[in-house]
Amino acid sequence: MKIVVVEDSAVIRKHLIALLESVSSVEVVGEAESEQSALEVIPAKQPDIVILDVNLSPGNGFNVLKELRASGNTAEIFVVTNQTHEQYRKQSMLLGANGFYDKSSGIENVLNRIKSLVDAGKPGNQ
Repeated sequence: MKIVVVEDSAVIRKHLIALLESVSSVEVVGEAESEQSALEVIPAKQPDIVILDVNLSPGNGFNVLKELRASGNTAEIFVVTNQTHEQYRKQSMLLGANGFYDKSSGIENVLNRIKSLVDAGKPGNQ
C-alpha cells in the first residue's frame, strides 16, 4: 500500500514515516511539508493513502483536501493534527477526509486503520 505523508514538521514527518514503514506491505512513496508540494507529489505518486496535517508551511491541509477531492482523487485521506476542535473534524469530513485523528494521542489509531486496510487487501472506507 503506497502512502504519502504531508506534515510541516520534519521531525514529526520522519517519525510518522518510520512508524508507517514498520507496517508490513506499506511503502511511503512521498512526503511534503507545504500545500504546494503536497499538490504536486500526491498526483505524481498516486498513493492509496494520504496522511495529512492541517497546518502546513506554507498553506493548509484543508486546501489540499479540497483540491484532491475536486480533482477526483480517491485515496484514503486521514487528517492527523493537533487542531482537534470539533470544527476541524467537521470541516475535514465535509471536505472528504476518510478519518480525523489527534496527532498527540491518535497515531496508534491511524496505524491500526492502515493495518486493517492492508489486511483487507485494498483501501476503502470502513
